[in-house]
Amino acid sequence: MKNKIVHADRDWASYVNTNIGTLSYKTWSTSPTVQLPHGMMEIDPVTTPGIGDKYLADKIFGFSFGPATVTVAGSPLSDRLEALASAFDHDWEETRPYKYRVFLEDHDIDAEMTVAQRSAYFRFHSVGPVHVILNGGETTQIHKHDGRVIEGERANKGHVCYFSLEMKEAASSCGSIENSPAIDLTYEPQQQEQTIELKVGISYISLEQARKNQQQELPDWDFEAAVTRARDAWNHALSAIEVEGGTEEERTIFYTAMYRTLQRMRNITEDGQYYSGFDGNVHKTEGRDFYTHDQLWDTYRCARPLQSLIEPRVFEDMVYSLVRMYEQGGLLPKFPHPGGDHAVMIGHHAASLIADACAKGLDNIHVEKAYEGMLKDSTEMSLIPWRTVPATELDRVYHEQGWFPALPVREDAKVADPDEWRKKLWDLVMEKMPNQITWVPDVGVDEWVPEVDPWHRRQSVSVTLERAYDDWCVAQVARKLGREEEAELFLQRAGNYRHLFRPDLGLMAPKTAEGEWVEPFDPKLSGGFAGEGYFAEVNSWIYTFHVQHDVEGLIRLMGGREAFVQKLDALFTEQYTMEKPWFLGQFPDMSGLIGMYAHGNEPSFHIPYLYNYAGAPWKTQRRVRDIQHLMYNAGPAGLCGDDDIGSLSSWYVFSAMGFYPVCPGRPVYDIGSPIFEKTTLRVGKGQTFVIEARHVTKANKYIQSAVLNGQPHSRPWLTHQELMSGGQLVLEMGPRPNKAWGSSPEDAPPSMTSH
Repeated sequence: MKNKIVHADRDWASYVNTNIGTLSYKTWSTSPTVQLPHGMMEIDPVTTPGIGDKYLADKIFGFSFGPATVTVAGSPLSDRLEALASAFDHDWEETRPYKYRVFLEDHDIDAEMTVAQRSAYFRFHSVGPVHVILNGGETTQIHKHDGRVIEGERANKGHVCYFSLEMKEAASSCGSIENSPAIDLTYEPQQQEQTIELKVGISYISLEQARKNQQQELPDWDFEAAVTRARDAWNHALSAIEVEGGTEEERTIFYTAMYRTLQRMRNITEDGQYYSGFDGNVHKTEGRDFYTHDQLWDTYRCARPLQSLIEPRVFEDMVYSLVRMYEQGGLLPKFPHPGGDHAVMIGHHAASLIADACAKGLDNIHVEKAYEGMLKDSTEMSLIPWRTVPATELDRVYHEQGWFPALPVREDAKVADPDEWRKKLWDLVMEKMPNQITWVPDVGVDEWVPEVDPWHRRQSVSVTLERAYDDWCVAQVARKLGREEEAELFLQRAGNYRHLFRPDLGLMAPKTAEGEWVEPFDPKLSGGFAGEGYFAEVNSWIYTFHVQHDVEGLIRLMGGREAFVQKLDALFTEQYTMEKPWFLGQFPDMSGLIGMYAHGNEPSFHIPYLYNYAGAPWKTQRRVRDIQHLMYNAGPAGLCGDDDIGSLSSWYVFSAMGFYPVCPGRPVYDIGSPIFEKTTLRVGKGQTFVIEARHVTKANKYIQSAVLNGQPHSRPWLTHQELMSGGQLVLEMGPRPNKAWGSSPEDAPPSMTSH
């Protein structure tokens, strides 16, 4: 059964509250950003320095649009820009993705702003005098300022951002502020309230292009029309998924999470061309928009897969942009931005996006060239965290033996009884630094490989596991291209995770180049700060389950389905050994804790869905629903960790709909427990896929039965093709688990290892 789209005149953007997540439990907070979907222009309020939780800031210093900040103030004007900040009250604040408005109490000025793709529109209302101050900092050069137009540029990390700012009315006076690079435009007081308006365009190509962007996108002085256009753009993007039922708070969380996901990647196309920081040149787009600004370690898991579902052509252009970056810079990127690439985190996860695009038929990406870049990452480049360097002696160990090696243990750290050592960890910590939060010390010898980052270290277990997944992705693309020998080679390497499974612990553990297990080793605490001697930001309990591509293989390593379920259960209940503040002192990124499961960090995201592979889908349903209710809300503290440009948010979007992509690169979604009574996905060509959860409530979270397109459905998973073909999935929900549904081994989701 296929469903024709019926368009409803709905203001989806009205559900979005951009203040969600602006107060963080532990890590970085979000910002109430005004931006179009994938927009190049962003506006953020600049709040009190040093207060990372933006919602708690008591003052606003101005409004950043990228290369500079607009500050608005009354009299008297100070040469100390920080003195121009104003108190504000969130009760007098409007936070929408298309508009920000706030009352600046100290200046009696009402400030509001909106955006277009590459330009911004500001409007200020005041009875008294108004100073509009443009401050770009020491790296900004001003080329022109005449009281009505200010133009300049700011150099930043491999690229230049040009800007052209135009005032509706010329200022009474215009000049520089003493001892500051800022420009002051002064407007004298009026008998009645005056409205000061300005528009600004930006460009990575040229000053002329910045001017052109502003004039094309904001052709007239009509602020409300600009707001309407921005709101319409968001409503169009958000209408890709329509939810019915649930609570007002759940709908707010859902559409705010979509907004966060759709902010990235940024489309930096300008008039059919774009600047690339990967070769420093301006290129023609040839009809394909160019996207950048991503964090692939974070977003490959569910943010980009969500976009492959709700905006497939945009996703395809994003992946093609990665291939262009390879063509221009010689390597596939990790954390691309307008100025080039950042060597951040671990893995070469462009491979995941490429494999996912190919698996979903979104393969107009120059697959051969993409595969060439994947091969180069896999065979020539190092796996060392936070580095982009050629392969080293550490990589030779991976290629020849199958794991990335940990440092050997120092002689003075070796112990006769590892179990006794684990019992004494708390005493070790307290003895070392009894009045401070500290962490369990490393046991390895001093690092001798100069390429290894001294702070982030080797992360040897995580590197091995994530490379195994990346190698599986390479194999999928090799097979698509008919390169069967290479596909078999990389499938073998995709099994390298097995080398680090330690049977006596039932967990993954570090191993030296000589093949010796690191001992002493504690799966909760070892690795030093953030566990990064062996792991990326978390510990062995989480990374043990980082075998997305071969869950069945991991189940067999653990001794079968029952043992696997027991280990999963233990993950959600295992406690800290030491007091929680000390534990979080060592692992600050392990926020959103449920036992050792840390929902605030990406390696955890897929884990609740793994029960589907071991005959216990009802436990996935319970865990997913618990996480939704415990770790998300519609307030400023509504996210349990760093959102990482939509990563934490996109998990919620998927899970609230009732399914999740455990293994990007395999076109399959694991079924969980939907929140909404009805979810309609607009899948293109006038078709929809509808998920109807009958009798769903907070208590009725368990699937009793399922029907797909009129036929009984016993699999706890769906294919991408089933969704994109349109149709209907009907789930009967109830308060008690149906432990039989989806439990058969034949119904388990696919893995690299066959059932």
